[in-house]
Amino acid sequence: TILQVCYLMRSMFAGFLLWVHVAVSYAINSQALTSSIDRVWFHRISICGLKRKDRTRWALLTFLISSSSYLVANAIPFFKDLVALIGALTSVPLTLLLPAILYRRVAGVPAFILKSRHDLASYLLVVFSLVFLLCGLFGALDSIELDWSKHGPPFSCS
Repeated sequence: TILQVCYLMRSMFAGFLLWVHVAVSYAINSQALTSSIDRVWFHRISICGLKRKDRTRWALLTFLISSSSYLVANAIPFFKDLVALIGALTSVPLTLLLPAILYRRVAGVPAFILKSRHDLASYLLVVFSLVFLLCGLFGALDSIELDWSKHGPPFSCS
């Protein structure tokens, strides 16, 4: 019906306005992020001569960051879900997994191999960290999926 088409158009327009907001926000505020990504990795891309075209490379990188922001903003329905996902992906690796892996690297022990009983604590920390990481990640994704089922699918603006 006409009302459904109007509602759909209004939802699409709201999504577009959200994208414009995020795009302008990233274009202004995330210059440090764009600069770091360009300096570390993106400047090496030689497709279509991007290695020599600084402005084109910068515009493409800014567009990619803005587009990913749009996807995240519309795919994750609530801020609590975003915080849960970020926490699941960063908390355990930074506090448990990274120190254990760095210790094993300094000690000269491969990350997933148990050479002696002296390496047992760091090995168990690596294993349990991966288990906790997966539990947290699946819990956060389950929360996002539950909110999708209650409040509508991604990009629905309901």
